Amino acid sequence: ISSIVFESLGNKLKSSFVDGGEQNVKNISPSVHVYHWPSETAAASPPIQSGREKPSVAVLPFANMSGDEDQKFFSDGISEDIITGLARFRTLFVVARNSSFHFRDSDLTEGEIAAKLGVQYLVEGSVRRAGNRVRISVQLIAAESGKHIWAERFDRELEDLFAVQDEVTQSIVAVLPGRVQHDVADRIGHKPTENMKAYELLLKGKALRDGLNAKDNAQAKSCFEKALELDPSYARVYMYLADTYVIDLWLGLAETDAPMHALDIARQGAALDNKDVYIQDQLGFAYLCAGLWDQADTQFEKTLSLIVNEAESMAWCGYGFLLLGQHEKAQDIVSEAMRLDPLHPPALDWIMGQIYFFMGRYDEAVGKLLGEARLNSLADAFLTAAYARAGRDHEAKGALQSFIIHRKKELISRGKPVDHENFHTLTAGFANMWRDEHDWQKIASGLLSAGLEG
Repeated sequence: ISSIVFESLGNKLKSSFVDGGEQNVKNISPSVHVYHWPSETAAASPPIQSGREKPSVAVLPFANMSGDEDQKFFSDGISEDIITGLARFRTLFVVARNSSFHFRDSDLTEGEIAAKLGVQYLVEGSVRRAGNRVRISVQLIAAESGKHIWAERFDRELEDLFAVQDEVTQSIVAVLPGRVQHDVADRIGHKPTENMKAYELLLKGKALRDGLNAKDNAQAKSCFEKALELDPSYARVYMYLADTYVIDLWLGLAETDAPMHALDIARQGAALDNKDVYIQDQLGFAYLCAGLWDQADTQFEKTLSLIVNEAESMAWCGYGFLLLGQHEKAQDIVSEAMRLDPLHPPALDWIMGQIYFFMGRYDEAVGKLLGEARLNSLADAFLTAAYARAGRDHEAKGALQSFIIHRKKELISRGKPVDHENFHTLTAGFANMWRDEHDWQKIASGLLSAGLEG
C-alpha cells in the first residue's frame, strides 16, 4: 500500500464537498477501450457499444480560471491524468484525449458534445489558482438527462504544484468510476430481469450484494447465475457469485459445501482474468472461507501490490487482514481507502467498526456501526459487544434485543429453524470467520456479558 500513499503537502489538506455526491457505491475495476474523434464535421456518433454495453465517459479539458494563460498546463494536466487513470478500469469506455480536447471552448451544449463523442457521461471541471492556494472543482454529468451525478471541490495549499495535481487526480479517479456504475445500476433497477443482458444483471446483482444482508444476497446470487447463463466467460460475474457464498458464510447461512464451492467459482474467475484486482481480492476471501489461512494472506498481499486507486478493493483487502488477525494493518489499509473515497459506502464503516472493536476503541466502534453501517446481524453482534465492553450496560441490552430479532429473521429467511434464542443457535457460523480464535472469543464474551443466554 505504500506505493499509493501520497506525499505530505506540509499543511493539512482540506476537502469540501458540493451537492450531488452519491453515497452507496463501490468502485469498479481496471483497464479499458478508447476511441478517437474522427473529424469536426463528422455526424453524431451513436453511443459506444460492446458485448456488455459498458458505460462510456469523456473527460473534457478543465477550464483554467486563474486569469493566467501560463497556468493552462496545470488544468490540462489534471484532465489528462484523469483520462489515463480512468483508462485502467475495465468496466468503462474512455474517450481518448485527442477526441475530448477537440471541444475546448466549444459553444456546443453538454448534450451535443456527448452526442458527437457518443458517450453517456461527461467529466468537466475548473481550476482556479490564487496566490499559494488552488481550488479544483469537478463534476460528473449524465449526458441524456443533464443530471449532475457527482461533484466535488478540492481546496489545496500549492507548495508543490505537481504533487497537488497527482493527489487531486488520484482522489478523483478513485471515486468516479463507482459513481458511474451506481448511476447505471439505478437506471436499470426497475427493468425486468428477463430482459436484462449479462452486464446489467451484474450491476443489479452487485447493487443487491453490496447490502451485505441475507435477503438481498439471495437475490444477487440469482442475478449472477442468470448472467453466467448468458455469458459463461464473464470473469467478474464468477467473482461476485463466489462473494455471495462468502457473505452467506459470514452470516452463518451457508450449506456445508459452500467453502469449497466458493473457492472453485473464484478460481474460475481468476483463470479467466488474473489481472482484475477485484477478482484477486475475492480469491483471498475464498481461501479464507476454506480455512486456507496462509494462502489467503499471500493472496491479499498480492492484491495490494496490484492496487493503484481502487478504494473498494483496498478496503476489502483490509478486511481480509482483519479476519486474519492483523488488526493494525487492517486499520492502516481501510483508513487509506476511506481517505481515497470520503463518500464511501456503508460497508467501509461496517469494516472500520469491527477494526475499532478489536483495537479496544469501543466507543468509536459504536459510532461507526450505528446508522447505515448496521447492515446485518454481524453488525448488531459487534455493536452489542462494543457497548458491553465499554460498560454501557443499558445500551448493550437494547442492542442485544435488536441482534436477536435481526438474527432470527436472517435464519428463518433461509429455512433454518430457531428453536432457542441462545448463544449456540444464534451465533452458529460466526466463529469460522476468524483465524485467531481469541478474536471470536472477544465478540462472544461481549454478547454473553450483554445478557445473551449461553
